[in-house]
Amino acid sequence: MRRFPVRSLLLMTLALVAFARLYYVTHREPEGGPAPVPPRGTPSTPSPGAPTCPTLEKSLESVLKAPEDAMALASARRELDACPTPPVRACELGPALEARFPLAAGMAPARELLDVLCQRCPSGANPCAQAVVRAVRVASQGGTPPPALPLWHLEHAGPGTQEACAEVVRTLLAPAALDEEPPTQERKRWLEQLTPVCAREGQVSSPLLRAVVAQGDVPALASLVQTAMPATSTAVLEPDRVVGPQGAERAFDGQESTSVTLTVAEQAPRWRKDGALSAVFESPVQALTALRVRARGPGLLRAAVRVEEAVGLSDPDTGTNFVRPRVCQFQGTGQWESCALPAALLNVEALSVFPTKSSLSLIDVEIGGTR
Repeated sequence: MRRFPVRSLLLMTLALVAFARLYYVTHREPEGGPAPVPPRGTPSTPSPGAPTCPTLEKSLESVLKAPEDAMALASARRELDACPTPPVRACELGPALEARFPLAAGMAPARELLDVLCQRCPSGANPCAQAVVRAVRVASQGGTPPPALPLWHLEHAGPGTQEACAEVVRTLLAPAALDEEPPTQERKRWLEQLTPVCAREGQVSSPLLRAVVAQGDVPALASLVQTAMPATSTAVLEPDRVVGPQGAERAFDGQESTSVTLTVAEQAPRWRKDGALSAVFESPVQALTALRVRARGPGLLRAAVRVEEAVGLSDPDTGTNFVRPRVCQFQGTGQWESCALPAALLNVEALSVFPTKSSLSLIDVEIGGTR
């Protein structure tokens, strides 16, 4: 019998080991078991970087180029209906659809594409929200307003409603609670139509809305608040501190025999908030429900109502924002004058007195409400 040399046997053994290892590596199942195979007909999940609705933009462009093409319109509508979140490039075609198919021409099928697009495009890329923001800014800066109010766009802004209403609140509503320049008729019309939509969507804070109603320049907004006073018990409120001339606290001592003289000093750094005298509440009053004043000489009472950031005026000393509605205009007859509030004011952090002539003698101020 022929014998294999030891060297040949060793080489054959090493070759078999290498083959076995290669077979194991190439045929072993992944850790955790075999990879599942999707059933036939199930679409594969796109990779994280894959674009969604990749042909929607081209379909919308086809409609813009040939609006009379029914097939192009139907194709774009099918793609849009199947696209829960359109890509930004598709959303950017919103203004072109608006220009090509204006609302004045009626709700044509192509206009409905803009409606669905607005209902689905995210905030920051929502064409309806951006239309509201542009229109409000142009109107507030004295530019030529759009031919129609952006009411349709606000009502159809979908995910962009918060963005659109934030501009309405900041640019239109908050200034209406500052008792400075009265709003123009055009601005009143915008407030009357746009504010109810934002209020219905929960995008207008109650303290701000009530401050605008108290100011009284847009009476139609009064229907948006509950005029009934809070059910909690009310009382005469004492301020935590009084800012003003020496002896300013005498205006709140309830004594007819005492008074404090107030003069106009509009150049003072804090005049817009404190006026000639201010009753300050360190924790804002929960609800201010009644006011009356006794003075000799005419003046105004304005309430500083704390509101959310980026709205109204900023107080650098407290780091908070406020609006300043007029809540009382008194003649100063020397007798008590009651101030009618159309609705309770919320979050009141101060009540300030502003003489309307060079000076007045303030005898007493009585504040009713709930702390």
